Amino acid sequence: MTLDEAIIHRRSIRSYDMEELEPELIDEFVDFLSELVVPDDSIEWNFDILPLDDMRNILNGIPRLQAPHYLVIRSEKIKNCLQNAGYIGEMAALWLTTRGIASCWQSTLEVEPEHDFEGVLPYVTTLAFGRSSEPFRKSADEIKKKKRLGAVAFGDMASPRKEIMELTWMAPSCMNMEPVRYLVDTHRIHIYRKNNKILKLNQFNYYQCLDVGVAMAHMEVAAKKYGYNVVFERLNPAPDLRKEIYQASAHLMKIEA
Repeated sequence: MTLDEAIIHRRSIRSYDMEELEPELIDEFVDFLSELVVPDDSIEWNFDILPLDDMRNILNGIPRLQAPHYLVIRSEKIKNCLQNAGYIGEMAALWLTTRGIASCWQSTLEVEPEHDFEGVLPYVTTLAFGRSSEPFRKSADEIKKKKRLGAVAFGDMASPRKEIMELTWMAPSCMNMEPVRYLVDTHRIHIYRKNNKILKLNQFNYYQCLDVGVAMAHMEVAAKKYGYNVVFERLNPAPDLRKEIYQASAHLMKIEA
């Protein structure tokens, strides 16, 4: 299975076989993560892969979802770090899916610094993973309760941009709130976060910035499927989309044969 095929088949899975994965598979996963180029590569980040007992220790409690492994994403806490973390976690989830390994975002977990390991970058978010008897999706037709593509993406949707956006649209979001919006032109896809006038809580903003990074991962994988590399950039002045909050632009660059 390729990463773009994993977009279709992956879903959040919440029950796990508690047997740990083979060390060789974990090593391969670590290599994949270590080679990622995040949207903002000026930000320092790293990760830990922890077993359940270590996750209990840094949470100072039992995680709501118990799995044999947890990908803990860490970063210096500056602007755009949440987008990077969302990108890293979703690329991880897609890679695991290609290997038949289930995963589920645990973005609402919180780790207090006094319970974390000494000398590490600040905790950002977590992805639980392991083997499961629950099935992956068989097709995109199984995706339920999502806004239609035309409600979140606007502009020039000629091929292959439409196909790229169809795979990007499949990106999951915290609590299924779908905060990401897109403005598509000939060479760029501009990415926005919905300006929700009701939910102004910092915690919701935190989740939704992660969701932007998740969508960026899907967009990069989708673009490569259709022959494009993506360079993420931030334009100034920002392109306007009503009153939505501009996050980044994906410059689509044709891959030469």
